[in-house]
Amino acid sequence: FGNLMISQNIKEKFKKQHYGMVGNHSTVKICGWTKSMIKNEGGCYKLKFYGIMSHQCMQMTTSLSCANRCIFCWRDYKEPISKKWTGYVDEPEFILNESLNAQEKLLVGIKGAKKANRKLYNESKKVKHVALSLTGEPIIYPKINEIVEKFHERGISTFLVTNAQYPEEIKNLSPITQLYLSVDAPNKKLLKKIDKPLFEDYWERLNKSLEYLSEKKQRTCIRL
Repeated sequence: FGNLMISQNIKEKFKKQHYGMVGNHSTVKICGWTKSMIKNEGGCYKLKFYGIMSHQCMQMTTSLSCANRCIFCWRDYKEPISKKWTGYVDEPEFILNESLNAQEKLLVGIKGAKKANRKLYNESKKVKHVALSLTGEPIIYPKINEIVEKFHERGISTFLVTNAQYPEEIKNLSPITQLYLSVDAPNKKLLKKIDKPLFEDYWERLNKSLEYLSEKKQRTCIRL
């Protein structure tokens, strides 16, 4: 999907929805909780549970493509779907730097808001956490381990959400700060109805993913 996934039409559509496009397959969007934190209106559950400062958290994905068409997802039906990666592979250092730049540009507008806390706004320029979720399936980016390592080298913690359709990628994923596995249904019939997966062996993939998740030594979480 690399050559096709960010056509000019898709780019324009994403820009209108306040996404910051990065290279050929990545994107950034300011989380509502980041804005709330800067406006002194409080942060998300990560603040309450883990002490993550919401105004210093970046929400992004390394892949706009996904292997599911989940009925609850906010993704547009025209957005790319694919079982495997083909096409361009942007370098991790490029994605990281351009994502940070996009985050800062997207936050500029909030600086002038009446409720904006100037101190928190200034601190937001120093990203300390990245949520690899947003849209698409970030774990299929071929250099996911390299970019995770680069985030960690810069003191940025990593929270990655995956849809449980890529068990081998989960197995081979380098240690991250917290790995989330989306479990969207309790049985095979409902999973097909709710996630509308491309893979025919979607149920087996989910269970294999859960098995590999249980073997991880870092912090893990099942998202129901």
